[in-house]
Amino acid sequence: MTKAIACLTLCTLLAGSAASAQTPPGTDPPKGGTSAGVDLATFLARHRTRIMRADADHDGRVSRVEWAAWWDARPGKGPFDPAGRFRAIDADGDGFLTAEEIDATSSKRFARLDADHDGRVVRSERPCRAK
Repeated sequence: MTKAIACLTLCTLLAGSAASAQTPPGTDPPKGGTSAGVDLATFLARHRTRIMRADADHDGRVSRVEWAAWWDARPGKGPFDPAGRFRAIDADGDGFLTAEEIDATSSKRFARLDADHDGRVVRSERPCRAK
């Protein structure tokens, strides 16, 4: 009987300490990052990684065919006009997207989004995420 009481007491103490160690509701940082926003380096890395997922042959660049196949496999999830988006990123018009071209386009987008020019894009500066 004393073992049962001791175990029950121990379980109660452990449960109480685990509950008190949890972060109170409403104080968690927003999903996808901290409330301090995203800096340029993180923004570039995320966009480059996302676009380079279409590189099926892993040659370090995304061809027009790879791009089309990637978005055809994901209807409704990509840009409104995938071909137009490809043309916008492909600065030299050679039919391939490179990391440098992706970074250049993403840098311009970052500059447009960073309304207060503090070097960080926060949730309220992203029109599609501000809700």
